[in-house]
Formats: sequence, structure tokens, C-alpha cells
Amino acid sequence: MNADDSDEMLAAAYALEGPDANRSLYARWADTYESGFVVDSRYVYHEQVVAVFADAGLTDVGAGGVVVDVGCGTGLAGVALRRASTFGIDGIDISPEMLHRASLKQHEGTAVYRSLIAADLTAPLAIGTGTYAGVVSVGTFTHGHVGPASLDEVVRIVRPGGWAAIGINAAHFAAVDFAEAFERLTLSGRIVDLGLTDVPIYVGADMSDPDQFAHVAVFRVG
Repeated sequence: MNADDSDEMLAAAYALEGPDANRSLYARWADTYESGFVVDSRYVYHEQVVAVFADAGLTDVGAGGVVVDVGCGTGLAGVALRRASTFGIDGIDISPEMLHRASLKQHEGTAVYRSLIAADLTAPLAIGTGTYAGVVSVGTFTHGHVGPASLDEVVRIVRPGGWAAIGINAAHFAAVDFAEAFERLTLSGRIVDLGLTDVPIYVGADMSDPDQFAHVAVFRVG
């Protein structure tokens, strides 16, 4: 896949409407996502979000704790998490084809993910409240994908005191008012210690272009 093809696929991803359209696109994109788009665009978003999570809450996961990678795609964030830690990692994604690619990810001969779950984040998750010790999300909260309403379920499945690092495309953050959602979650006590850290999505990103950087919302579940 050349850079023009990668740009076309990204534009298609940003224009998606609804879960079925997401599944269809990523079924076609899964096999070339890393060799094409990630390489062509010099995508580093996953490394940036995991670094933010590591700084905030890595030591609080604890023995036996499991962190969930929400919208895990082909598993790039999972690999970055595994390099930084020894705790368990589960992944959630809407695309079975992307999950298959994630299932192949290994670190030092061991599968990166403990479990992989096919799920639509715009609907209630069949996961118990407080299941996870922490959560990361990279590339899911963006145009054509998931809006602020899905934050409630992400927060619900993390135990009280667990840390979250949720990457949100900066243009999408403003367009659909994630600020209001975070204010609501904070005022209700469902999240505490909220901070926003800006990170580049690509090597050499223009940080004045809100589609080239992300706000990483870092907080603890209340």
C-alpha cells in the first residue's frame, strides 16, 4: 500500500457511520493496516498513549491485575504495554479481522493478549463492572468511530482507583464536546484526577493541526 492508498483508507475511516460500516472497512484493512498506513504515516500514537499511561498508573496495576486495551485493532498498543510491563492485557475491538491480527502478536515468545473480545463500544459491554485494573485506548475515539457517550462503559469496567489513558483525536474532541462529558463524569465522582496531555499521532506531526495530535485524557476511576 502506498501513501496515497493509506490516505484514502484513513479518509474512509474518518467518514464511517455506524458499527456495520466500521466492521466492513476494517475487514478490508486489517491485513495491510500495519505494513501500509502505520509505516507510510509514521504512526506513533500507540507509543505515546502507552507512555502516558505508564507515567500515570503502571505501578498501581498490581500483581494479578489486568489492563484492557479498548479498540485494540491489530495490537500495537498491546505490544507497547507488554514491553513496559508484566501484567495481563485484554483487548476489545469491533473487527474480528483486526482481532485476529492482534491474536498473533507475541513478546518474547508469549502472546501479548490474555483475551480478545469482539464488541461494539456504542452498545453496553458484556463485561462485569470493575473488571479491569486500568484501561488504555488509542485511535478509537476519533472521527467516524466512537463519541463521548461510550466513555461511561469504559469507566464502568475499570475498578475504583484504576488509571485510564484515553487518546482522543483533538479535532473530534472539540467537534463532539468531550469536555462536557468529562465534566459530567468528574462532577458525578465517577472519575477523579483528570488531566489532558497532548501527544503527536505521527512522527513530525503539525501540533497546530488538530487532526495530527490527540488529547490523552488521564484519570482515575472514582
